Amino acid sequence: MSPKPSRRAAVACILALPLLGAVPPAQAQGSAANWPRQAVRFVVPFPAGSAPDVLIRHVGAKLGEKWGQGVIVDNKPGGSGVIGMNAILAAQADGYNFGFVQGSAISVAPSTIKGVTYDFNRDFVPVTLAAVAPFMLAVPASSPYKTLGDFIAAARAKPQGIEVADNGRGTAPHLASALLGLQSGAQFLEVHYPGGAQAMQATLGGQTQMMVETYNVVAGNVQGGRMRVLASMGDRVEAGLENFPLASRTVPGAVAHGWFAVIAKKGVDPLVLARLNKDMNEALLLPDVVAKSRELGTYPRPGSPEQLARYIADDRKTWQDVLDKLNIKPE
Repeated sequence: MSPKPSRRAAVACILALPLLGAVPPAQAQGSAANWPRQAVRFVVPFPAGSAPDVLIRHVGAKLGEKWGQGVIVDNKPGGSGVIGMNAILAAQADGYNFGFVQGSAISVAPSTIKGVTYDFNRDFVPVTLAAVAPFMLAVPASSPYKTLGDFIAAARAKPQGIEVADNGRGTAPHLASALLGLQSGAQFLEVHYPGGAQAMQATLGGQTQMMVETYNVVAGNVQGGRMRVLASMGDRVEAGLENFPLASRTVPGAVAHGWFAVIAKKGVDPLVLARLNKDMNEALLLPDVVAKSRELGTYPRPGSPEQLARYIADDRKTWQDVLDKLNIKPE
């Protein structure tokens, strides 16, 4: 004899009744050849006008032309990317909702922000790495330090006596600075500001001796002669950054990027994901998209879902090791 249905099960059945006549999800999505048949939405955990927002809008215009469908950019800023990640998770896995998210929301936020409930491997799937933004080590133009080697030597000689500015405890620039210190054996005095603008003013004003940020943040002052870049923490020399030596040549292992990726909630048709990967990667490498990306201080780095999965695994390990050494816990 079958057990009597629970009240919860009965309520679930009632709620499902209006959906009985709906088209099954697989049928509704159709094949990848017919996808997309409606507007495609990208949740972006950044405010309108920010570099990643501008980049995905530019890419989205190219995709819209190719698909003959609208591309919606849905800004969900705040919470170090957590608000946007939760919005992706709350959406239907129907092949029309994706995320264009920053790496720190995947690799850092779950270990630094209390109450984060998503788990990337459990809840999401990688589509493609889109772009990277290497962190720059910038000093005032009047700084006595001409090379990263000079700066590291001074910091080693005076532990906790050389101030380095970032845009907040536990943020990617802070962790990049901490990684530099750990890899070099130098002890900086990390000074946390509410944002990049405040860190910039402190460095220009001499309250701090160096700041860590992506190039688009410091470019105006570098090009205007008010700041110098001692080194890039990129893993390779990017076009337009040839004048900046790689930090890893002075401090092995001193590699740190901001990065942006396309992800999806688990459950999306794999054929749709493959089509999106192909179309997104082609769009990212269009000459005018590459040029726009470079203007924004980001550098296209498309690839396969498997490459992104490995990138995420390595990134999470790197930053978790740093967080553990700094004893940073969720708060």
